[in-house]
Amino acid sequence: MIGRRKLLAFGAAGAGTLMFPVARPAFAAAADPHFFLLIMMGGGADATYTYDARPLSMTAAGRVHNYLGEQPGLLRGRNGGTLLATKLTWPLIRLQDRFSILNGVVMTPSFDGHLQNVNFLLTGDPFGGESFVPHLNVATARRPADLLDAVVPTNPIVSNVTNDARMVPLRPESAGGLAQQLRNVAPFRQGDELMDFIKSRVAANARGTGRLAAGAARMELGLNDAAEMHARLARIEPPEEDWNTEDKSVSLMAQCFRLGIARSAVYQLPENFDTHSPDEAKKQPQLFASAVGRIVDLFDALIETPYDAKRSMLDVTTVMVATEFTRTLRSSDAPVTATGTHHNQYCNTIWLGGKGIKPGLVVGASDLADEKQAASKAHLSLDPHLERAVGRPFDFATLKPRTDDPETFDLRNHLTVASVINTVYSLFDVPRQRWRMLGRNLPVAPSLDGLRA
Repeated sequence: MIGRRKLLAFGAAGAGTLMFPVARPAFAAAADPHFFLLIMMGGGADATYTYDARPLSMTAAGRVHNYLGEQPGLLRGRNGGTLLATKLTWPLIRLQDRFSILNGVVMTPSFDGHLQNVNFLLTGDPFGGESFVPHLNVATARRPADLLDAVVPTNPIVSNVTNDARMVPLRPESAGGLAQQLRNVAPFRQGDELMDFIKSRVAANARGTGRLAAGAARMELGLNDAAEMHARLARIEPPEEDWNTEDKSVSLMAQCFRLGIARSAVYQLPENFDTHSPDEAKKQPQLFASAVGRIVDLFDALIETPYDAKRSMLDVTTVMVATEFTRTLRSSDAPVTATGTHHNQYCNTIWLGGKGIKPGLVVGASDLADEKQAASKAHLSLDPHLERAVGRPFDFATLKPRTDDPETFDLRNHLTVASVINTVYSLFDVPRQRWRMLGRNLPVAPSLDGLRA
């Protein structure tokens, strides 16, 4: 019996280039294909259950909850950085040479709401704005612009994003039926009476001012690309019904990437990590076991699914695994054996892997690593009750935590989500004028140059 991905590999060797429409030969001939996948853990996933764990002695001292009940193990990165990891990460051990782990990532010192921090992750503003994902679609001499910014094979991320018109939900279970219908009908083309009439009305609206005119102008651009989008979508083949959700989604992403339908994808995990009550918090080992299993399946599918005869999908895709923030160490109004967790925007864990990323590194760290570690004055200014871990001061040259403890909190001393996004921007040649600043009257966040392959 030949496995499905092995069969795809055979086919990619001889027929991969035939999957590209003739309308955009420049995309098919791209010498350096590069795509992006954002895997989102919703609800604020508690990193102490994965790659920012705490020893059992800290639970015994009443400082951190632990419903796993086992001592975490030491993980050392290729760069010498270390962290404690729980047994829930064991399925990822064979993949740890495929991604790097960023700990102690500060989201924002001002807001700790789900929507605000999702907005901050995507846009750099707690109130929303332009998502960074469409920015990765910028056209360059090497990479012409695609028709869509991203496909979303799962439920979309709830956020206040203003530039998501070309981030389109496309489910694996419906894509095959859509493609079949498109193969059965002719696309609208220039010169069709109905299309010309519709375009004339939209063009008339686009000549005005204001939001209606701006929306009509975007509709006009979409109509101009409608025939080509029709042709590309019609080439999608449905995944096998007995594949799991992650395999189906990667198969769909791979086709969309190869066909030039989109350059990015966003995958929202179904698990909800918002665990305020003790009963919810006690479910976290099961939640993380399920989520880690899905992430393993996604990475395996990216590794085993070919992009072409020489490269896997992971070889040509930068992957980011993120959540809006991590959780507090415990709730102060309950015993440590029966406590929930709340939001912690001062610290986060993000994984980066795939194309352009040095794998196997441990980058940054959070503080309050055990019951003996004292909090700095900067920490106490943010969190006087010691309920939260805070990202430690960060050395951008070594990608490791600094040994000093500044007396005041200053974003310039820390690894922030702005630096993570700017690193992704640097991989996709996004113009520097779009790069994120650390804040009002603060400089542009430095990228993590040592993380780039």
